[in-house]
Amino acid sequence: MSKNIPQRDIKHKSLIRLTNVSMLRSFRHSEFRHMWFSMLAMMSGLQMAWVAQGYLAYDLSDSASVLGLIYGVQALPMLLFPLFAGVAADRFGRRTIIQIGQIMAATIALLIAISIYTEVIVWQHLLGMGVVHGIVLAFSMTARQAATPDLVPKADLENAVALNGALLSITTAAAPGIGGVLYAVAGPWVVFAVIACLGVISVALTSKLTPLTPPKQLHPAVVQEIHAGLKHINRLPSLKIVIIMSLITASLIMPFRFVLPVFVVDVYQKGPAALGLMMTLMGVGAFLGSLILAVKRDGNRGILLLMISALSGIVLLVIVLIPNYAVGLLLIALLGITDAGRRIPIQGLIMKLSEPQYRGRVMSLYMMTFGIVNLMVLPVGFATEHLGGQWVIGFMAVLLIAVSTLLTLTKNPLKSLQ
Repeated sequence: MSKNIPQRDIKHKSLIRLTNVSMLRSFRHSEFRHMWFSMLAMMSGLQMAWVAQGYLAYDLSDSASVLGLIYGVQALPMLLFPLFAGVAADRFGRRTIIQIGQIMAATIALLIAISIYTEVIVWQHLLGMGVVHGIVLAFSMTARQAATPDLVPKADLENAVALNGALLSITTAAAPGIGGVLYAVAGPWVVFAVIACLGVISVALTSKLTPLTPPKQLHPAVVQEIHAGLKHINRLPSLKIVIIMSLITASLIMPFRFVLPVFVVDVYQKGPAALGLMMTLMGVGAFLGSLILAVKRDGNRGILLLMISALSGIVLLVIVLIPNYAVGLLLIALLGITDAGRRIPIQGLIMKLSEPQYRGRVMSLYMMTFGIVNLMVLPVGFATEHLGGQWVIGFMAVLLIAVSTLLTLTKNPLKSLQ
């Protein structure tokens, strides 16, 4: 005789079976699930806003300089505020910082939607939105990175970091396209209204987390706390070299994304659709790389990082040496895989090596590398204009291969990291 099993129990057992899959094992932990889906909503909104504010700014101003200014002010807080964000995350609690950022992002999106609907929008409003989004990224992403080790056991940390990487890849590949379609079909105010709704959803999901508040203690001045965090990094050679390696690899790889439009036009002789396909394939590659690392459990992370960094340089060099669009599509997907393979071990190692009370400040220094990389775009862009994209990217690729090979052949703490 069969038993009547409640539907809720069936769903619960299905979830357990799903999360027992090695790739998804971090989803067994409810706190991580809530954070992951919260950040999925938030990052989808930010990626949609990236596209919508670009289209709208150009519509309002008819100026490429204004467009560059709006994107530029969004990058500045990533350079200026992460260290303060790290102190805030360690002092006030990571959930609090994340939620404040989510509320700010939802509020500014709602205000922009209302100003468009009431026809009072001017491009300066979008400049303000860019500043707010930059601050949100600087504080919220630092706090989220610092909170991840509190949400899963140590054995699942690398898997959690990989799933976070998959989240970033999903939103980067899909959300801009969704935002563009909504913009064309329903109008810009609808896009920003949807972004505001996604912000509300992210706040609701984050509310399910435990406060993640640090233990009560006397706090010195902010500058002293920043100094203490830097001293903590300096006394741990392994942690210091991981952060330095992060800065070197990001500075030599990431500028390629910014000069890719020039590369597509000048080298491949293609248009915007070809550029969009390359960006999508790079996102797909990064997603696949994240899933591969989500399954992989053990191994020497330091050696893996060095090997993948060298492989990234080789892929970039082949892209330069074989100026064929079809070949470029395959290579850009591979570059996306290596991007995940470089970024995820770095994040995992930083989380493992830093002590909990300093983790926010350590992660803030890692987040600053993104602001520094944005500054690298200026000299890279200047060099590309005068020398050509192939020469500039080729030089950076050779330099990356050389640095990775040198670190592999010499004795350094990176090679012993698990």
